[in-house]
Amino acid sequence: IGRPLNRKEDCLIHFLAVSPFHYPCDSKFDTMKQINYILIMLLLCCITACNDWLEVAPQAEKEEAEMFEKEVGFRNVLIGAYIRMKSNNLYGEDLTYGSIEMLAQHWTNTDDLGKYLKAYNYEQSVVETKINSFYGNLYKVIADVNGLLNNIDARKEMFEGNNFEIIKGEALAIRAFCHFDVLRLFGPIPTNLPEGTILPYVTTVSIVPNRLVSYNDFTTKLLADLDEAERCLEGNDPILTASIKELSTLEVAQDDNFLCDRQMRMNYYAVCALKARVQLWLGNKNEALKYAQKVIDAKDPNGNVMFRLGSATDCANGDLIFSSEHIFNLNVYNLSDFKISAANTFYTNSTALKYFWASETTDIRRGKMWKEVYDNYWWTYYYYMTKYTQATNMPVWAKNSIPLFRLAEMYLIAMECGSIQNANDLYKEVCIARDITPVTFGSTEELSETLILEYNREFYGEGQAFYAYKRLGRSKIFGTSTVGSALIYVLPLPKAESLYIQ
Repeated sequence: IGRPLNRKEDCLIHFLAVSPFHYPCDSKFDTMKQINYILIMLLLCCITACNDWLEVAPQAEKEEAEMFEKEVGFRNVLIGAYIRMKSNNLYGEDLTYGSIEMLAQHWTNTDDLGKYLKAYNYEQSVVETKINSFYGNLYKVIADVNGLLNNIDARKEMFEGNNFEIIKGEALAIRAFCHFDVLRLFGPIPTNLPEGTILPYVTTVSIVPNRLVSYNDFTTKLLADLDEAERCLEGNDPILTASIKELSTLEVAQDDNFLCDRQMRMNYYAVCALKARVQLWLGNKNEALKYAQKVIDAKDPNGNVMFRLGSATDCANGDLIFSSEHIFNLNVYNLSDFKISAANTFYTNSTALKYFWASETTDIRRGKMWKEVYDNYWWTYYYYMTKYTQATNMPVWAKNSIPLFRLAEMYLIAMECGSIQNANDLYKEVCIARDITPVTFGSTEELSETLILEYNREFYGEGQAFYAYKRLGRSKIFGTSTVGSALIYVLPLPKAESLYIQ
């Protein structure tokens, strides 16, 4: 299905599609077989090491073949991958507004995990466990889609319409997306590449341990997946033939809504956005600019812009997450738990906000997205981000949304990769949307300093600032005296992975 899942549906599909070896409901399966399949699922879910997860028991081969006898099996596995992505250990919290923001010094946090993450103390057991969960769960999503991709070409004839290309394209894009975040977290600083192997790029489900490959091999495979994903979705994705509004209605969907709400899936423009992000990381600025501009210039069939920068009007409508910018998001049913209260883990102090915004600023990202609370115990003020507050007046399509790609990022990429004049023109559009006075860059140095500030301002609570610091090899991270280096930018691999290092 394409629409947001309610909690019951979420849990049900999670049971059915959490890995490539779990099975859709079908009348031909008797109760005992269903129990056996659930037991297999529970056993697999208890395995935490990445290479253990990727090992496939031979007795599972028959069940895997049955899983992919029908198109619905491929759909269930694909949806299961999205469901895993929105778990708290991945993009439902940790890699958006949670732990990754501790590394960027965005939260004033007092629990042990936050304290050690902010100090980049990766040897503490609580931090080691958290980091290992990033690695293991990203590769679990990869395992989900690998099972699908290993079977889909041989069963092309069973798919209806363009569903073969759409499902394959999305699966390839998810594999690339997760591998790229493994690289951003555990890979080297792009400005200081090492010799030898770095990480595994996993494309099969096998009993053979996955060896680490070189940076060049890893990124070559990553780009190949993205190229193939683009080829599959270009000309086939419904987002190219209908507007975002139309895609949220039943009229353009199949009976089960599988092709609805393309912003909640790795659609064609999400692949373009990912290519822009990856090419920027690799230092290929011309390619990054090309794909960022493709998203910025995207039009629906009626000639209207596909994505629009958020504004003060959106804020007034309760849409603080700027859903008009969402290229790809995840619908997290319990996002309303992100409360504005003294018990909230995610708060900051006035020092941080004063660094990113002048006190007299009219910037809606400061004035509309923070709530000041006085702490009687410490006699001080704290500030709670309201970006994810589920306002009663916000649009239905914006509710419970965590963006993984927004239009604003494409503007920043295009600003960094084009000419100074192009950067000035694009930044003027951003400033007008954010209700601030445009500035003019006279040099690349001025542009660079503004860009790192914008990655913090724009994506506070979205998990992108730490990656910007790392990509640029910045020695200074605001909020800490620790010097930015490989010691903090490269998260340690799980100890179990050292067994497979060549």
